Amino acid sequence: MLFAICDTQPADARRLSDLLESYLEQRDLHCRVEQFSRPELLLEFCRSYPCTAVFLQVSAAGCPNLEIAGRLWALSPETPVILTSDSLDCAPDGYRVRAFAYLLKTRLPESFTTCMDSLWETLFSPANTLCLRADREDVFLPLEQICYFEAAGHTVTAHFSAAALWSTRVFRVSIQEIADRLEGRGFLRVQRSFVVNLRYVDRFSNYMVILKNGQRIPVSVKRFSQLRQEFLRWQNG
Repeated sequence: MLFAICDTQPADARRLSDLLESYLEQRDLHCRVEQFSRPELLLEFCRSYPCTAVFLQVSAAGCPNLEIAGRLWALSPETPVILTSDSLDCAPDGYRVRAFAYLLKTRLPESFTTCMDSLWETLFSPANTLCLRADREDVFLPLEQICYFEAAGHTVTAHFSAAALWSTRVFRVSIQEIADRLEGRGFLRVQRSFVVNLRYVDRFSNYMVILKNGQRIPVSVKRFSQLRQEFLRWQNG
């Protein structure tokens, strides 16, 4: 899991990071936390590395970081943005930028767990996960953390983003079943062996899907134009 924190006060950023790591450790989970003091650096980072959630400081002086919050939402509507502040001055505008939550720093220890419980319920709700069976147990995969699926023989490998618990995981399931279950959920079968998460696609070019991390995935030659149009329709909402 990958979290990003943007705060001009290093001590506040460390305190938030400690609370986050403690919350996850209680659930036997681990995470990577990136800290930023400048919002433009946070935005640049999020363009390349989809995060599980982002914590963004806003101040009372005109709330300039609210614009960054709006740009983060436009970049990745699935990524929750949690605003933190010393006052409630910017709270009403939090709704305008679709913030997931608004945390007062003075009440952070009391409100953080409630916020994270709500975040967890959202991330792992049935609408946002895919349940597959592996090693005789059900595994719930957060859709926003899956880059693509790749078929090989009688198995399918899920390839995950840096925000996930795993880098890859193998399931005994057909790629057709994966494609059917993810239809209309932001995934596209681009070739016989590949189903990609459109959130991670940068562009279609030269019969390839170019992911945002630069990776290339082959696309069906016969369906290239159709698939590119489907991606553009999804991209334009």
